[in-house]
Amino acid sequence: MFIASISLWRKYHPNHNTVLYIDDMSKKLLEDLEVTDLWHSIRELEYPEKINKHIFWSGCKTKIISETKIPILLIDHDFLIFRNVDEYLKDDILCTYDEFAINWYPSSGDVYNKNLTTPIEHIINRASNVSLFYLPDPKFANRYGKQTLTNHEEFTAMEAEGMTANHMIYSEQFMLRQWIEKENIPYKTLCKNIWDCKVTTYTATEWENGYWSREQANKSYRHYGVDKRKVLENKPGFEYEETISYLFRCINAGKLTDVNKLKTNIQIIERK
Repeated sequence: MFIASISLWRKYHPNHNTVLYIDDMSKKLLEDLEVTDLWHSIRELEYPEKINKHIFWSGCKTKIISETKIPILLIDHDFLIFRNVDEYLKDDILCTYDEFAINWYPSSGDVYNKNLTTPIEHIINRASNVSLFYLPDPKFANRYGKQTLTNHEEFTAMEAEGMTANHMIYSEQFMLRQWIEKENIPYKTLCKNIWDCKVTTYTATEWENGYWSREQANKSYRHYGVDKRKVLENKPGFEYEETISYLFRCINAGKLTDVNKLKTNIQIIERK
């Protein structure tokens, strides 16, 4: 999925400079797969913050945001693009879509949030899905990234048994949307329909600062998100073998790597 994502991104954005920040173990895996040339640059990144990476696994992404000195566009490994989006990278923050928060994110009464040095405010029943995330203002990006890292450090220090990755997206996606609303920051989404996390689909509800209808969005990108679990469990409509075959076709469409060679390298690694 990760390789399909970068292959399609470069197919539709040939002028973009792609950079991958990665740890030693992951870099070794990509070297064994012989796909490191899919990115223009690969940079090793470790961050000193004391964060539980099993829960707050997006820390690498947040660390990069907290230190960027230029406008930055971040793409998740499970996001597949099927068209160019350069015309939408302007002066506004851009995310994939808005989500209704009430049935998925921690509530305003969340005890862990209340124990943060800077509790997350609840202003609007929305969160920003950052599977595609464009931040045109480095100063805002740094402030947002540093606060998110601080939240994750403090959540980690609580050592609470009931804490899950929902607290990661709470400060990564929900807090972001609250800041945007409170500070009236220019903001757009690719899809104008609001996503319902509980039923994992777009609702009929639209908002005025989205670009595409849900029909257009479904033709323009795919964000697997929680559907990855359905693929691994071979659920109807998310059959594992069919998904793998589809992802290989996406990789082949990028014309950047030899799919047959990649399949061979995967088999070699699986036999180790």
